[in-house]
Amino acid sequence: MKNIQYIIAWVLALCVLAACESEAIDEIGNPEFYVQVPTTAPETAFPNKVISFPIEVYADAGLEKVELKVDFQTLDGSEITSFDDPKHYQYQFSYMPTNAELGSTQEFVVVAHDKRGFTYDVSYSVQVVLEPVNMEFTLPEVLPDTLEVGDTLDFEVQIKSEDELDKIETLLYDNAIEGLTVSSFENPFAHTYHFQYVLVSEDGGKDVTFTFRATDDELKSDEVSYTLFVIGERVPLAIDTHLDVVLGMQGNSEVGPFIDLSENVVYTVPEAKANSANVDMGTFRSGSSGINLFAPTYSNAAQFIYNSTNWGDDWLGNWTVRNSLEIRRVSAEFMTSEDFYAIENDKLILEAFEASEPSAENITKTEEGEILAIKTTNEEYVLILVKTLVASSSGSITFDYKVQQ
Repeated sequence: MKNIQYIIAWVLALCVLAACESEAIDEIGNPEFYVQVPTTAPETAFPNKVISFPIEVYADAGLEKVELKVDFQTLDGSEITSFDDPKHYQYQFSYMPTNAELGSTQEFVVVAHDKRGFTYDVSYSVQVVLEPVNMEFTLPEVLPDTLEVGDTLDFEVQIKSEDELDKIETLLYDNAIEGLTVSSFENPFAHTYHFQYVLVSEDGGKDVTFTFRATDDELKSDEVSYTLFVIGERVPLAIDTHLDVVLGMQGNSEVGPFIDLSENVVYTVPEAKANSANVDMGTFRSGSSGINLFAPTYSNAAQFIYNSTNWGDDWLGNWTVRNSLEIRRVSAEFMTSEDFYAIENDKLILEAFEASEPSAENITKTEEGEILAIKTTNEEYVLILVKTLVASSSGSITFDYKVQQ
């Protein structure tokens, strides 16, 4: 009986020992031969920034070689064949992504060879992403929200950067202001940027936005903006004049029904679909509503005229971009054709638009001799003088127009 109890105890001890050994194997892998990437190994890397960490390699039979592979090919200089400790080695993984690898996931395989001719490998992957910009901008707590033409803005912007600063500039109307770019820094990680600007007549009568942009030595940039309203008469902008522009109705096989008003480019329906981001306006004729001028967003045009039944894949509802448009009829009392042709800048174009509410995305029963004020989705202002109409589904509309440069 005592022998049976002894045997049972001995079996239980073996089971416990086996369980402990099983846990160790599960934790390490093969306790006699393994390659172990640390759990702290980074999952992301930044272009031109080195990541480096040790990888534990162990072979009870003795190490013969450790190497690093990508796409089944050994990387040059990655092989290690000499070991102070023949069984244990800390393999130093090091990798610096290039700009060309941005957005990719790089796959590495660490391969260990032991003295018996066996191999053990572990994969490690890292995603190459754009390094986040770490900059801090501090503007004065109190800045004017309104000034007049001729007034001077004069204040300082505090800028701190985790990486070395390369350049600080101020943008106005999407261009850097000459003389306000700084590229030399006593402390490249923190700089007090002195901003000074005299408001000129071109700034008058509108909101003006200054954008302070900092760029570091890795060409990463961040920015902060400041906007104020400048009191003063707005300086009129130059305009372009286009004469005898013709748009065809939906059944016209010679002239397209759509136009880019900014560039004066007329498109057929297939061309308009391919260039939808540039299309400002279209036309069609209806038996009940006459000749229409409309924005690409106008749903009735897509449903009844430029639909899939008539135009297949080129139909209006299938366009990538459908721009909005505001159209307003200008009264004859406000502007005559003589007034129209006398316009030399955009001052009267804006006045005509503001005086001619309400806006519509479509106008019907267009008439010869009438003047239309338009604002495009890009906030360009346009005046159209309708000259002649051919009132049929295969007809046309001819007009002159003036547009802001």
